[in-house]
Amino acid sequence: MRQPYNYNHQVHQSQRSAFAALFLVLLPIFFPNLFAPLGRASPSLFSEWNAPKPRHLSLLEVALHWKTPIKQMFDLWSPLPNQGWKPCIDSADTPSLPERSQGYIQVFLDGGLNQQRMGICDAVAVAKILNATLVIPHLEVNPVWQDSSSFTDIFDVDHFINVLRDEVSIVKELPREYSWSSREYYATGIRATRIKTAPVHASADWYLENVLPVMQSYGIAAISPFSHRLAFDKLPVEIQHLRCKVNFEALAFVPRIRLIGETLVNRLRDPSGKLQASGTAVLRERTDDTEKERAGKFVVLHLRFDK
Repeated sequence: MRQPYNYNHQVHQSQRSAFAALFLVLLPIFFPNLFAPLGRASPSLFSEWNAPKPRHLSLLEVALHWKTPIKQMFDLWSPLPNQGWKPCIDSADTPSLPERSQGYIQVFLDGGLNQQRMGICDAVAVAKILNATLVIPHLEVNPVWQDSSSFTDIFDVDHFINVLRDEVSIVKELPREYSWSSREYYATGIRATRIKTAPVHASADWYLENVLPVMQSYGIAAISPFSHRLAFDKLPVEIQHLRCKVNFEALAFVPRIRLIGETLVNRLRDPSGKLQASGTAVLRERTDDTEKERAGKFVVLHLRFDK
């Protein structure tokens, strides 16, 4: 007589187990907040339950099939209207180079290429303020990229000197009597000719009061560090014009860098993607394209990747 009882008991127990398992499966669906901590702890088990569900599918569908009107595209890529801006390098005053230099000025520039470029503009301005002869700026090795490129590796040094020849006296190297004034020399101890205390955004008066006496005493002064060491405000207009002239006229990349840049732009404009490399020519410009075929529009986004 006990056999039916045991059988029925086993059936009921199996049913309860099945209902319990079904309840555990459905519980995260009806109460997802209870499983949010577990989803972060065990994403392989619970991440599907907590994954965000797509919303506004109708709006997404419309956006995917939206076509920009031709007029809107034309307005987007057309040049901006003239807003009254004019090049600040256009100055009515004719630049004049003083007959006698007060001495040599050296600068050591750190940071990335953009910071170094701004530092070069400031170095020329400081040399003008002090009536000094500028030595081609020294570019420090970038601690992130480990780039050891020198000024002459990146910029056309002859063009740089020629454009500024009536503004500032510039030399590629120091005369032999100052050959000791090197980066290695300043790295080994405290030197009387090195200026380490230049404040950020220093005024022109600061340089006249603190750097000029050193240069007059020793014939040379070295400023390190130099990044962001010249103010932007309350400077003579001609110094601001000179900064612009350095940035937009004097600083030109060496031909091989310009060629790479132009080739990259042509590749971005090329709609067919038929550019190919041949032999050692990693970048080769197409010469058989018409202007219409290469008139594509593009956007370049610079992302800053720090270490």
